[in-house]
Amino acid sequence: MRRLVGVRNDDSGEYHLYLTNLDRDDYRAPDIAQLYRARWEIELLFKELKSRFGLDEINRTDAYIIEALIIMAALSLLMSRVIVDELQKLDATQRDCDDDALASSMRLPRRRCSHAVERHAHLIQLYLMLDLGYELPDLDSLLLWSSRDPNPHRPRLREQVESGEFW
Repeated sequence: MRRLVGVRNDDSGEYHLYLTNLDRDDYRAPDIAQLYRARWEIELLFKELKSRFGLDEINRTDAYIIEALIIMAALSLLMSRVIVDELQKLDATQRDCDDDALASSMRLPRRRCSHAVERHAHLIQLYLMLDLGYELPDLDSLLLWSSRDPNPHRPRLREQVESGEFW
């Protein structure tokens, strides 16, 4: 049994319509609207996990590896949200607004902040290392280490093509 449920938004005056198979006796229209809002938040959460934290690129079949990648992505998202919340608080205190939380969230949308956190994650990690008392690695050594060919014994593609081994 399907039913169409409409709930009026008091702020905009618009109706939001939901198609559901939940029983009328168990779920009233406001309950269904709340369930769909929560469901939409979950959809947005997974969209962010996929687009920002690489869950759409998992090419493994081992359940343990997949579970570990999902947990790591969720932890990254959680840390991103904590940082975004702190940015919004900082913005609100710097501006001394009457309605600090609302004004700050309008100027600093969560997705835009999340993108900024992702873009500067390497700097956040460096500052965190310093705050925790770690020393930064020697830059020359780090660059040398990361620039070295991990497979020096393998012939290069160009060499293979030139020698005719590639075909």
